[in-house]
Amino acid sequence: MVVDYITPLVESIKISAYYTIKISIIVLTTVFIVNYIMNTGVMKKLSNLLSPILRKLRINPLSISSILTCFFSPTVGYSILAEGLKENKINEKEIIGTYLANSFPSVLSHTFTFFIPVVVPILGWTGILFVLIRLGVALTKTIIGFVYLSIISKDYSFEVPDINKLDKKENAKKSFKSTLRFAKRLIPILFFMMTLVIYLSKVGFFDYVERFVKPITNLLNLNPNVGILALTEIMNVQAAIVMAGGFLNEGILSSKEVLIGLIIGNVLTFSTRYVKHSLPLHVSLFGAKLGTKIVMVNAAITLLLDIFIIAGLLLL
Repeated sequence: MVVDYITPLVESIKISAYYTIKISIIVLTTVFIVNYIMNTGVMKKLSNLLSPILRKLRINPLSISSILTCFFSPTVGYSILAEGLKENKINEKEIIGTYLANSFPSVLSHTFTFFIPVVVPILGWTGILFVLIRLGVALTKTIIGFVYLSIISKDYSFEVPDINKLDKKENAKKSFKSTLRFAKRLIPILFFMMTLVIYLSKVGFFDYVERFVKPITNLLNLNPNVGILALTEIMNVQAAIVMAGGFLNEGILSSKEVLIGLIIGNVLTFSTRYVKHSLPLHVSLFGAKLGTKIVMVNAAITLLLDIFIIAGLLLL
């Protein structure tokens, strides 16, 4: 008996092309709108709104400046801490506490540039739940940071430095270009991953892979495709999001299973992600010893919170 692999491939390409065009229109339109709004200084306005509240807290003014700045530029927020350390206006313990407190502002800015324009259109309500989980983790770390700062901070006499305003006109011109750059990355991944998921589903590949992943996922009473999703996230986060959308559309995984797979993937990739991205930045800003300590403390708390969330989802 000759197995027909061509017909499922053609069907998969057709379905994937329709899905890619549909989702791309939604995602790219959202990306452009969000970029435009961000370039108008909405995060700066939010930081100004919160400034009077934060100033009443008995913490280092540089910590306040860094937290407010992270609403629209996390890197600039970290740079404020690095400069303050050089000028002996903030100590190492306060930097670690401020870094944790910066978690929610930093993730909130990422929410407008990635989660809302990409994750939510692809995953729908599941995407909204995933975003809320990530924001919840970040908010928990921020609360931990504020509690720690309230314990170790002392009064300072210098003024809070002003946060530089972004050049709105220059940034507005970049909105369309940044959307095009994003489209060049997203559309090929979206089309390829959707075609791959649909095709492999039609030819029974996931049933075959299930035999190898099943012993591990059986321990957690999970669908073996949860493991495939988590492993995909190790290679590429965007590809994992698209694959998760494919699994949902094809009925391969439930919303709960997709969430578990994405969070497990986050746990599996946290070490390589921190080594590749966070560690070089923070070592360059704060030196090898303090930079490594900041990254390790943040990574350990994030890992612990993710494990709690996975356990909670498994019990539901």
